[in-house]
Amino acid sequence: MDKAVIISSGGNIDTSISVAHENSDTYPNILVLEEGVAVFNDQMELLPLISDFLTHYRKNHSDKSIKTYARNLLYLVKYLTIFDENHIESKRDDCLLTVHSTEIQKYFDYCRKDKNKDGSVKRAIKGKTISNRDATYGSFFSEFLCNPPPGYKLMREEDPYENGSLAGVAKESLIKPALFLDIEALILVANHERERCLVQFMYDSGIRRGEVEGILQANILNLSRNVRQSIIVDHETFQVPSPYVSMEINGNKGRNREAKVRNTVVSKETINRVQKYHSSLEYKKHKRKWGKIPMPAFLNENGNPYNANAVGKLISKLSQRALKFGLIKAPFSPHKIRHGFAAMLLHSEDLGKTNLDRLLLLQQCLGHNSLKITQKYTKIPIEVWEKFVDSNGIALKRYQLMEKLKNRTRPKKGS
Repeated sequence: MDKAVIISSGGNIDTSISVAHENSDTYPNILVLEEGVAVFNDQMELLPLISDFLTHYRKNHSDKSIKTYARNLLYLVKYLTIFDENHIESKRDDCLLTVHSTEIQKYFDYCRKDKNKDGSVKRAIKGKTISNRDATYGSFFSEFLCNPPPGYKLMREEDPYENGSLAGVAKESLIKPALFLDIEALILVANHERERCLVQFMYDSGIRRGEVEGILQANILNLSRNVRQSIIVDHETFQVPSPYVSMEINGNKGRNREAKVRNTVVSKETINRVQKYHSSLEYKKHKRKWGKIPMPAFLNENGNPYNANAVGKLISKLSQRALKFGLIKAPFSPHKIRHGFAAMLLHSEDLGKTNLDRLLLLQQCLGHNSLKITQKYTKIPIEVWEKFVDSNGIALKRYQLMEKLKNRTRPKKGS
């Protein structure tokens, strides 16, 4: 599916094997790509309606969103040209010019089923995914085909989405965060301190897996220096540094494909752990490879940075290992660790006088544009956090939990 979507700032693509040559001798062997998006079906035919829409849509959205929208539209076209009698003979994406709202609703019904029309087994699609596809189609028809932006022709008069959603609203599911004991389990089954540091850092910073690669050793070093500084205000007063530091994160690319910068809050206990890892013989050995190039804070066994895919594989490996030893009840993903960060911050009373203070801080740390998205974390049952209290029954603050996590998973000598 990924090969069907090409996002380009210029270049050529070989289309000599396209079946379009069977119908037209004038179809080019080479397509010249300008700034924009080209989407192809399984037969390597260019889909012009979808390509034009996504080229326009890309001006204000990330490339990741473009690929998601492309996949959603390809699913609909594939269904219509294979299963819908009214569109089986359609070429490329012409079916989108005549498809009716009832036919789109039949597609959603098909998505929910676990069998194809021939009786073969297929994966049923859940409500939230259907709602995402519904939103894609609504944007395509209402904001492009039926109401074209400047520079594009009106391609269709009747809007199948003129009365709103065709799939209904998906039921909102409660967020299930990774708990402190889950994170501890992952770290305990890790064989190397480089893996332990990464897991704790992700839990204590709330970064996405795709943002790990952008954290540099220099960032950690500067923060490590800051957390050790005490300032003399006068002969009787000292300014003692906070147990937390503010860390700038170059987030995933957003509008206009620019990095979305935000600040998150990390405990000094975690920063110190990562800094100690940077002093290890293993990390210093890899440092020779990088020379004067800015060195990533987290490296794998080969001295390469952890990209998004590598982070996902690591968490999956540790999760399966912890599951095998009975330390966790179910495997989980890197994003569940991010959920754990959010829930932990909301329940650390030293990070805001009120629940609203902490909610606003969390919105900033996670990089949410809307507070409504962040408010989902307030629905996590409070009972989850009752175990995190000291001997006097006072709730542990976040930096205290990170200190406990570091001490309880401290590597043995020689590891």
